Amino acid sequence: MKRSVALFDFDNTIAQGDSIKRLLKYDLKKRPWHIFCFIKVIFYCFGYYVLHFYSFEQAKSSLLFPLRSMDQDELKYFYRNYVAIHYYHHVIEEMKKRKKEGCFVIVCTASVEDYMQYHELPADCMIATLTNHGQIIGKNCKNEEKIYRINKCLKEHNIEIDYDSSYGYSDSNSDIPMLSLVKNKKRVLLKTGQIIAFKE
Repeated sequence: MKRSVALFDFDNTIAQGDSIKRLLKYDLKKRPWHIFCFIKVIFYCFGYYVLHFYSFEQAKSSLLFPLRSMDQDELKYFYRNYVAIHYYHHVIEEMKKRKKEGCFVIVCTASVEDYMQYHELPADCMIATLTNHGQIIGKNCKNEEKIYRINKCLKEHNIEIDYDSSYGYSDSNSDIPMLSLVKNKKRVLLKTGQIIAFKE
């Protein structure tokens, strides 16, 4: 079934800032001894960026150490009190508008499902990086992986994108692959959250 779709990135598109950076700050404030975990982070990042020995997913997994100490209640608390408070409210209104118009609304983000699952956004589908105890499962949800995950979601809902009447929103050129799925491409400006036409 052909249908209008609205695709949204999350960090710096729906919410200002990087949610994983907020996770690290939250964790270090609550568990300051976790500063020593950065030794492993440095090791893995050096192995990825310099030696090309580790995958990006392994390097990012090392950065997700806070997740190993957080239960579901704390993850929900973190999202609602440290992430959701940074929503661009006019972007939320844009989501509501597209949904009211009949769009199937998808949020697709490299942030992790552990806390993104607690969103209360007007979205039909939340796609995020999958993890298990802080270890990334499969691929980081970015670039071409977003297209794969979005198409999988649409197939599960028996939806084919109506290209001409669909929308995509992002702050970053890294989301050009995702935005290629729709005709109406919108950029969300970093500092203000203003929505403008997306020009590469």
